[in-house]
Amino acid sequence: MEAGALILLIAIVVLAIIAKSLLSGASDLEDSPLDLEEPPLDDTSSELQRVKVRHVIDGDTVIVWRSWTETRIRLDAIDCPEDGQPWGDTSKAGLIKLIGGRDVYLETHGVDQHGRTLATVYLPDSRASEWMNVNERMVMLGHAWVARKYYDHLPTPRQDQLNRLERWARSKRVGLWGTEDPVPPWQWRNQG
Repeated sequence: MEAGALILLIAIVVLAIIAKSLLSGASDLEDSPLDLEEPPLDDTSSELQRVKVRHVIDGDTVIVWRSWTETRIRLDAIDCPEDGQPWGDTSKAGLIKLIGGRDVYLETHGVDQHGRTLATVYLPDSRASEWMNVNERMVMLGHAWVARKYYDHLPTPRQDQLNRLERWARSKRVGLWGTEDPVPPWQWRNQG
């Protein structure tokens, strides 16, 4: 009976150590030799917050672990095809490939009408020793439209960059722009 109790105690200690490391958000970013400058913040945003992506809902919405709670995040200033809409699954898969299960940094911009935190998502790019703006990358990969109706709070250079990336993706027929007659999600939502 004593040997069984000892094995049980060891198992509990090992599980506690594993749980502590998972909950602390430990990742290879903490051990990274990168000395990256923080991405530029605009006047409407807060400082960067490090979070862990728990679930990708669609191409522009994720659930993250932040301050011991799960928080729903809406990628700011972009709009991806909806679930059931052509390219919706591909857009979601693209976001999963970029940030699924990873530690990312949020530049928050408030809350939308559905209670989701609006954010620009950043990911350290170890190969280039710089930051990747995930919102911009989704536009560049042809997974998203620029949501011009909702980007006035961003500085003009960031609006211009989003517009340039969308024009480039359209001209190269990248992603959804290679499909026949892509319908913007805000129009698709109103059709049904």
